[in-house]
Amino acid sequence: MSPADPAPLEAPHSTLLHQAQVALQRGDVDYSQALAKSALLHAQRRGDVGGQARALLYLAQGDRQMSRMRRARETAQRAVYLFQTQADATGEAEALTTLSHVLSTMGHSGEGVEAALLAIKLCEGRDPIGEALARNYLGVAYAHSQSFDKAADALLHSIRLMEAEALWPESCLPRFHMRAAEIQRCFFDRYYHGTFLTLERLQSTRDLPELATSLGGKARALQCPYLKTRALLELSFGFESCWSGDTEDAVRRADAVCASAEKGADQPSVRLMEIWLRAEIAWARQDWLSAEAHAQRLQQLALRAENEHLRATSHLLSAQLYSAQGKDALAQTQLRLLKMQETHLHNENLHSREERVDWQLRTRAIHAASQQLEQEARRLEQLASQDALTGLYNRRHLEQRVPGILARAHDRGQTPAMVFLDVDHFKRVNDRFSHRVGDEVLKALAHILSSFVREGDIPVRLGGDEFVVVFTHVDAYSGQALVARIHKAVNEFDWGGLHDDLEVTASCGLALAEPQDTLESWLHRCDLSMYVEKDSRHQDLA
Repeated sequence: MSPADPAPLEAPHSTLLHQAQVALQRGDVDYSQALAKSALLHAQRRGDVGGQARALLYLAQGDRQMSRMRRARETAQRAVYLFQTQADATGEAEALTTLSHVLSTMGHSGEGVEAALLAIKLCEGRDPIGEALARNYLGVAYAHSQSFDKAADALLHSIRLMEAEALWPESCLPRFHMRAAEIQRCFFDRYYHGTFLTLERLQSTRDLPELATSLGGKARALQCPYLKTRALLELSFGFESCWSGDTEDAVRRADAVCASAEKGADQPSVRLMEIWLRAEIAWARQDWLSAEAHAQRLQQLALRAENEHLRATSHLLSAQLYSAQGKDALAQTQLRLLKMQETHLHNENLHSREERVDWQLRTRAIHAASQQLEQEARRLEQLASQDALTGLYNRRHLEQRVPGILARAHDRGQTPAMVFLDVDHFKRVNDRFSHRVGDEVLKALAHILSSFVREGDIPVRLGGDEFVVVFTHVDAYSGQALVARIHKAVNEFDWGGLHDDLEVTASCGLALAEPQDTLESWLHRCDLSMYVEKDSRHQDLA
């Protein structure tokens, strides 16, 4: 591990993840992977799915840098699905962008295009840096599928987005990929037509702004080290020099990159491009043995690095070298090997799609189960706070809500009011007309009270024949008028429709909330107000 930025294994996984990201950006992949693995274990122990997804993403990006592409693909896919379950669009887009690059490098350009397009949709209008990176790797996927005009459009869009955010060092990444796409275009022109049709498009991408070639800024958005991108850019200039006839300049550039690489960490993608360039230089000098040896070396290293794109390039390069020497049988052998590779990739692609469908089905099942659990939890919560007979809230819900209502009323200068309703002589109703009729009376009263509530008000059945309604903002005058209207509604209700000779009256009490009230004190004063109203009304009747 790097001596810089030491991180104890007991550190919170958020800290480990941050340090893993920093190590990854400076190219210290081994240290980054150790941190990310530790963060993954911490996140798993704590049940933090988002933390697990982020750790997997950094592991995938590290594997990609070290050309462990199959492992990077599996890990990136897991990160994508975990981000999906957390509805984290930013994380999902970043994981999809990484997955896109891995897939196109492995020869699955169509899948790479799909992943990058989805990442772009997740970023559009909300994350310009994420969109720029997604468009960059969309360009790579298009270039690997030989859709060079589409690749150029995507990469130009990426450059504009980065430069609009003043990310000049970061813009080296799509600029290199634009040159790499033009190198591929020239390579296939020579393969299909026997000669380079033009180098003008490659030469037109040579002009890099000074800010983009300096290391003065902080590379915030790069998903690979800046120096690696600069090395690849230098090699792209070597291809241009070689194909323009200046093999001496091409050699100098290849030697400079090789010397620089020997001083730093191994970068498989840089090594592969250097070997390809040396094969081109040897061909230009008609040093056939060296050219063939470099092409064969490129084929071996591309296979080891799981870079199916450059492996295919090596077969085509060898076929051209043999054809240029009149070795047609050997050229045909290379083309047959390429065909076998394409068949293998096609079968692997089908298997990969089957796995993705399986993943999607499992994700859908998990999501459906999660939704069902949430619905069940909401239903149980509703049952726990709802009176089964009347459908009104119960006392438990009142106890949960009133403290907040009192606190907000104090902060906003509002005056909540509570109305307490009690059915007069309810026991007689049950005894004379049956408990079934008594239940119907309670449900009718609940309906009457519900007709007076507004949004935010709380109608409650306390128990038996006692009801409470909390009105969140009512003054004293309006409260008394409200009580009178409730009395009127109860008195005018067609109780005879429930049972012949049935008559029901109720007593109501009103209490405005006071600054030091609790639920118990407020409810007590409301209860007393109801009994005062009941006694006075019965005295009037007597």
